[in-house]
Amino acid sequence: MKTEDRRRKIIELLEQKGSVLVEELAAEFGVSQVTVRKDLSELEERGLLHRTHGGATFAHKSLFNPSFREKLHLQQAEKQAIARAALEHIEEGDSLILDAGTTSLTLARLIKHRFRSLYVITNSVPIALELAETRWDVLLTGGQVRHHSMALIGPATVRALEVYHADKAFVCATGVSVHKGYSTPNPYEAQTKQAMIRSVDTVYALVDSSKLGRATLASFAALEEVHLLITDPAAPRDFLQHLERQGLGYRLAELEAGPALNPASRAG
Repeated sequence: MKTEDRRRKIIELLEQKGSVLVEELAAEFGVSQVTVRKDLSELEERGLLHRTHGGATFAHKSLFNPSFREKLHLQQAEKQAIARAALEHIEEGDSLILDAGTTSLTLARLIKHRFRSLYVITNSVPIALELAETRWDVLLTGGQVRHHSMALIGPATVRALEVYHADKAFVCATGVSVHKGYSTPNPYEAQTKQAMIRSVDTVYALVDSSKLGRATLASFAALEEVHLLITDPAAPRDFLQHLERQGLGYRLAELEAGPALNPASRAG
């Protein structure tokens, strides 16, 4: 297991358990306790955990969620592939809602060079800044800025979204499970995503395979509320089989340098 993969797994274990022990992590990954302590030191420097005697706990400020900058560096190849696949579902002149996920930001960086005219509504400060150089109509919702995701959330954000109707929404999730559907660690973000879903004709979920089969604190959509899940080829087969049995759409984006060609898909 690569160093960054091991450190990402440590964060996932912390999310599940709240605390970890050096001895347990060393046994889990088959590495020395010295290596584990180096991992914990690096993650502490990133603000993702607090070192304790013999282990670590989540940093209070992390809110059980990696920081936005940290997320940008996780699953990069998968996010690029998913964004390329999502690009194929956007047409000239569309009105879009983009949520504040890092995969949505990856998509925003692609679309700004591909279309002459789009109308984009977003609650993401980074996405609004990314698209500010275009000549499109870009609407940034109001609301309270959430430090870790740079997302605008809260009642003002929901009210702003309720005023508008768009063709398509592209939303991200921290977890997707059979029983809990799509979820996020923050209840206010969940309310915002629910408002986005209510405001569009078609909903696309941009979720890499590491999020599938898990649930986080606040559910914001049942599986059937999403028209198409775009994920990567490492998606758990049993999860995909459940979608197939329910007649729900998914698409597997190819992990390659160019635009995804003929990705495996199922129509919902």
